[in-house]
Amino acid sequence: MLGALSLLRLLLAPLALLWWLVSKTRAITFRLGWRKQFHPAGPTVSIGNISAGGTGKTPFLFWVLAELEKRAVRCGVLSRGYGGDEGRMLESRFPHVALAEGADRVAGMRRLAALGADVAPEVYLLDDGFQHLRVARDFDIVLIDATRPFGFCLPTGLFRESAGALKRAQVIVVTRATQRSDSARASIWQKIDSVTGQTQPRIEGDVFLSAITPLDGGEAIPEESIRDKKVRLAAGIGNPASFLALMESAGAEVESTHWLKDHAVWADADTQIFDGETPTMVTEKDAVKLRGRSLGNVFEVRVDWRFTKGAEAIDKMLDDVVLPVRASKIEPLWAAIDPEGDAC
Repeated sequence: MLGALSLLRLLLAPLALLWWLVSKTRAITFRLGWRKQFHPAGPTVSIGNISAGGTGKTPFLFWVLAELEKRAVRCGVLSRGYGGDEGRMLESRFPHVALAEGADRVAGMRRLAALGADVAPEVYLLDDGFQHLRVARDFDIVLIDATRPFGFCLPTGLFRESAGALKRAQVIVVTRATQRSDSARASIWQKIDSVTGQTQPRIEGDVFLSAITPLDGGEAIPEESIRDKKVRLAAGIGNPASFLALMESAGAEVESTHWLKDHAVWADADTQIFDGETPTMVTEKDAVKLRGRSLGNVFEVRVDWRFTKGAEAIDKMLDDVVLPVRASKIEPLWAAIDPEGDAC
């Protein structure tokens, strides 16, 4: 006999097929030019996924922002702003980055472009923009979670598009790579190569624990201080299992967990679990909502991104992104030096 979950998936299969058909048809209409795209004022990079969240997108976005800052270009981020947490995280880490939140990314880009010549972004980043086809982009980076790479489309599964949508991507990154075996990752790449019709550069990485800080302020505590210690985990993120795996890999003994839905608002009733001697660990995404509530023995766990394979491919792509920005700065200077073009 079919289990309850299998039966539910069977009943929802026609809706999943309809979802896939609509998403595929929509992508085709943009590709063929039947629906017009908005072309941003500068180079644009989309960072997204085919799943409904939980691929490590935010730490990866922050890594890209840090790399572009090293290349001395002004960045603007376009985010849907659902829940508000990721925007607050970005403002905290990158206070000089222009941020526009809202479902209408085109309106957001126009607002950023109107900030003025010395303030407006030179490079635009579409946060969670793979399906936002109304905005043209120069590069599509798609993140694939190694712990759940493919599956059924909504509402049967957790995926916005099927694996075939990866054909639109210029760069594919397998995240949470350290949580899967070599053979498992090889199978994922084999599937990716198959659906895209070409051998993709093997780009892999994962988040790592970079800091544990008391929520109410104070110095960070060393990672070693939680090894073999009992802790409680609480989070409202897309893939809480990844948070659990991270803390267990740090050597913590997880006594209990309290999971909310992704982007959920923390009600006072939810914070009652924080009482007690056992320290509670929350993600940076949840900390921006909980800070200021006078919660004792609660710690914010900050993570950052690092590559385990293929970082050079991303570096080259980012160099290609900033190339037209640098060229636009050089041309006026050259024109001032040689207005008649005689030097050539």
